[in-house]
Amino acid sequence: MLFDPPMMKSMIMLLGPSLLALSLAGCAGEGPVKSVAEVAGIATTPQESKSFVQQTRPVDPAYIPINKTIAVNPLCAGPTPPPAYTPTGQAARFTAPVPDLKPTDPCKRRAEFKQIESQLEARRISNDAAGSQAVSLGKALPAPAPAAALPTN
Repeated sequence: MLFDPPMMKSMIMLLGPSLLALSLAGCAGEGPVKSVAEVAGIATTPQESKSFVQQTRPVDPAYIPINKTIAVNPLCAGPTPPPAYTPTGQAARFTAPVPDLKPTDPCKRRAEFKQIESQLEARRISNDAAGSQAVSLGKALPAPAPAAALPTN
């Protein structure tokens, strides 16, 4: 016999964890073990991102800025200005928020907002009418008969 049982046991105890560590190293990071594991089919290769994901994500994923403001077009000021900000309670300890907009920044016209609001209201009324019609049809029509299934045995 080439290896006696005590020798075999010690070899398994030494080689087992090292083989496990080597196989797990194929899953972590980039390197020679990872490339061998990819060729063997043990490790996975990342898929190419979709185009819209590539366009919206930063080039350097290691740097993600915090407190990044997203530009939005607020409503233009109406005929009556908004009331002054007067903090109360716990907010009174802080200063009033500073608007992010300059007077020259673009804004959404109130007429456009009213048009969109009226379109949404018309859609809501249409959906409510379709829902009430479905309820009335459900009460007026009899329940459907169960499907006729042939015995399979």
